[in-house]
Amino acid sequence: MIDEKNVIRMRVPFPDIDSGLAARPHMYICLKSGTQKEFIKCQTFKPRHLFRNKAPHNYLIEDPDIDRNPFYDKTTIDCDKSFGVENVTVDKSLITDKREDVCDALFRGVKHKINHSNFVTNFLDIAPLLTINSKITSNQ
Repeated sequence: MIDEKNVIRMRVPFPDIDSGLAARPHMYICLKSGTQKEFIKCQTFKPRHLFRNKAPHNYLIEDPDIDRNPFYDKTTIDCDKSFGVENVTVDKSLITDKREDVCDALFRGVKHKINHSNFVTNFLDIAPLLTINSKITSNQ
């Protein structure tokens, strides 16, 4: 069982199982826990994230800080979209080990930043998610 604010490493089959997000694990912040979970993507900062004509258009940039986050490098938190999954259990072993969550201030900042009309939640197809993440199991 994971909780809001936890940061996990998982592979996400988006837009499909051949995507870069599915090829290797990335960090995701849990926005909602329970039966219907929601995650927001974190990725290593790249200068191209600063160009307004390229996604993500809404983001937060975080420096590594053990008092705020588990990130090892400067990180971009994508505030354009989230990923939703239903009826799965995420094993606690997927939680980051440096620090298991983001601090309250950063979590509030993320919630504030995603509060815009273009924010979308992409619900994932469970079968490929389970195929590429052995520590995520179906509850059905």
